[in-house]
Amino acid sequence: MPSSASHSHHRQRKTSSATGRKHTDTYLHALIFFPIVLMTVLFGGARPWIWQGVTGLFFIGLAVWFLRHDVPLPEKGERKILAVVLALLCVPLLQALPLPAALQGFLSPVRATWTSGLETFGVTFSTALSYDPLVTWMHLLWWAFLAVFAWLLFRAITSPATRYPTWLLHGLFLLAGFEALYGILQALIPSLGVLWDINSGTGLAYRGNARGTFINRNHFAAFLGLIWPLLLGYLLILKTPRKMEFILGKRAKAQDLMQKKALGIFSLGLVILGLFFSQSRGGILAAVLSFTLLYIFAGLQQKRVAIVLAGCWAVMLGYGVIIGFDGISDRFSRIENDALGRFEIWQDGWTAAMDHPVTGTGLGTYPAVGRAYQNAISPVQRAHHAHNDYLEATVEMGLPAAGALILGIWGLWWSRAILLWRGRKSIDPDRLVLAAASLAALGGYLLHAWVEFNNAIPANQMAAVMVTVFHFGIMRDNKPAETKEHANTANPESPETPHV
Repeated sequence: MPSSASHSHHRQRKTSSATGRKHTDTYLHALIFFPIVLMTVLFGGARPWIWQGVTGLFFIGLAVWFLRHDVPLPEKGERKILAVVLALLCVPLLQALPLPAALQGFLSPVRATWTSGLETFGVTFSTALSYDPLVTWMHLLWWAFLAVFAWLLFRAITSPATRYPTWLLHGLFLLAGFEALYGILQALIPSLGVLWDINSGTGLAYRGNARGTFINRNHFAAFLGLIWPLLLGYLLILKTPRKMEFILGKRAKAQDLMQKKALGIFSLGLVILGLFFSQSRGGILAAVLSFTLLYIFAGLQQKRVAIVLAGCWAVMLGYGVIIGFDGISDRFSRIENDALGRFEIWQDGWTAAMDHPVTGTGLGTYPAVGRAYQNAISPVQRAHHAHNDYLEATVEMGLPAAGALILGIWGLWWSRAILLWRGRKSIDPDRLVLAAASLAALGGYLLHAWVEFNNAIPANQMAAVMVTVFHFGIMRDNKPAETKEHANTANPESPETPHV
């Protein structure tokens, strides 16, 4: 009897522990996913009160999570990343701090000239390097939010209890599907405006273009361009019922799973269609690049990748033939004329960068500083951004910091591409597909950044961070799925093989 009672107590304690862990994971997943949803459906977070409010709510939820759990110390590999993040945060910190006038004049002579000129009129102005220190402080907090968000997401993805981050992918299916469907309705009904904005349907800008809950069709296309390769990768790894049971972590009937997979392919076709009917030239070209990269990294190794890719594009083309591609072809026919105005905006931005080559104008200050340099458009129609993320970063951060950041981002992408290409035959096929999908999505996003200001849209910037963390989390564990599946089948009570 004592032995039986002991076993019963052990089972109860194990069940209680599993229940507590499930509740903990649910709260963590909600803490990670709710800012993605809020930022996306509320104009992509393009208004300061939106991203600032969401950031505040996130940190409150994070404080509650910390009160209930011990704060895990960073591991050895994470410490290097933490050092890089802290070094990056030092840039806006130094820009926002007030400096002695002499030091300001030495580091940024043009900024000091503006300060002294205002003082001659009796206006007291900050001696910080930033033209708007408060804005720079807020963007510093935003960067800190992105860093904490990335850390929590990485922890959730690489949790020993997680086989695949299906909770994230299922949520992205719903979010991207909603955005795509609403965008297609905007293409079919030109008077249909942006959700929550009662005046958006009456204006002439972007009428008849798919843009979902985003104000700008290009930002809408960039968001979908980051998401659809991940969704496609997830559909590609759902194969046999036994394999899907292993991935999903629960028993399911083969017929139900195949129906869900068919629905997923259909929904993904709508997402790609919504991207095309945004009529964003940069977004469409970036999607073609992502398609090509995904095929190169995974399609050449697995025929099923090429077959499903062809199926998704067939759905998109079929709906496109019904709706019509006239608007898209017209957009590409005007690319030469529109490029002239874009080049003039870039020239104005480069002039601002050369006036502040070392320290920049301050993180988040391009909309304000650009007004003093812009000559490309009439004063009534000023561009608030440089339409080039790399140039805008150079203006705001200065050549040294922006150059290090841009080279670091591209160097990291190429290093991951080389690593994936060299190990494509030894990596678990399912993880190869997911890693290739995330890398392809980031490749298209980085290409689109040359002609658009997607990083100025919080939802897109956060989505890019999410896809990056997803890639590293998937690549962290390269053990063959069959080995782990066999181990879990043989001994269901044993925990999953720890990550390597």
